[in-house]
Amino acid sequence: MSDLNRRLMTRKTDPGETLLESVAAPEPGEGEVVLALDRFSLTTNNITYAAYGDAIGYWRVFPTGRDDYGLMPVWGFADVVASRAEGIAVGARVFGYFPMADTLLVQAEKISKGGFADAAPWRKAVPDIYNRYVLCAADANYDAALENPEALFRPLFITSYTAVDFLREHDFFGAKQVVVSSASSKTAYGAAWCMAGDDVRLIALTGARNRAFVEGLGAYQAVYGYDEIERLPTGVPTLYLDLAGDPDLRRRVHARFGGDLTYDCLVGSTQGDAFPTDDPELVGPRPVFFFAATCLDAHRERGTLRAFYERFFADQRAFFERVVDPAAPWIRIVERQGLDEAAKVVRALADGVSDAAEGAVVRLVR
Repeated sequence: MSDLNRRLMTRKTDPGETLLESVAAPEPGEGEVVLALDRFSLTTNNITYAAYGDAIGYWRVFPTGRDDYGLMPVWGFADVVASRAEGIAVGARVFGYFPMADTLLVQAEKISKGGFADAAPWRKAVPDIYNRYVLCAADANYDAALENPEALFRPLFITSYTAVDFLREHDFFGAKQVVVSSASSKTAYGAAWCMAGDDVRLIALTGARNRAFVEGLGAYQAVYGYDEIERLPTGVPTLYLDLAGDPDLRRRVHARFGGDLTYDCLVGSTQGDAFPTDDPELVGPRPVFFFAATCLDAHRERGTLRAFYERFFADQRAFFERVVDPAAPWIRIVERQGLDEAAKVVRALADGVSDAAEGAVVRLVR
């Protein structure tokens, strides 16, 4: 293992601007583990982490010691390369939440045959689900052949799935149609896939560049461009499932539906650059931010978490298989090599010019 740990930091005021630097590699103390990141995904979800970094606490999860640059969190697979924690063996493979860096030092706690958690005090900034590492060898749902789609979609599909679970629990707030912004995003069409059997009409909103891709998915009953919002069908109770997080777009959607808009469920921020604040110009219900971790906590409190996960894992595997179906894949997964390539992907995602039909997985060169 190198004496240096490379890390790709992100300017907090511009998620697309990155800085690659090297710091001393970590040495584990008693009860600590060093994880070497092997592969991770980059999607607009990571841009959302940056956009909400201060409001929700994502910037605090992996401290850099700097005020101007933070470590944008990513999801992926890593290997244990050093361990002084009983029950965690060198060579074990894990899935979890990481900084874009060669290695991560973890203060292991809650160790079980299925995994462990990071007890570092700064990890308390986010819910527990972000701090757990799954040991792949003990994960009945793990398939080495599906690591790339899992790295891409596992953190997104849990949001898609829990959001739809939440909306169903509230009978879609009386809506008969759901308007989905940033419909080309993986979380958006994951939610659309989940709602395929529900009694709601799904309307996609997307940019001109991604329209053909969204139409090709076949996941929505209708597709409109952002320049066509004033043509969206009204007169029907409508729910806005907002993945874009764009305040101007939100105002236009609210103005179009007026009293027909029953609920604004804010899930992501592919086009916004900050957590939403009260907007005096907004017509109708204010946006309510949906947080998947809160939904999972509610299941835990009700004692229904095990049943939820049984449904989730079965449906998640079916979704993974659908998106990479060789006969008609929804996306093509492209592997990039190294943090320099990761920086290019981050810039494209932040600028909104990435290819919706491509899923980026970064492998770290050793």
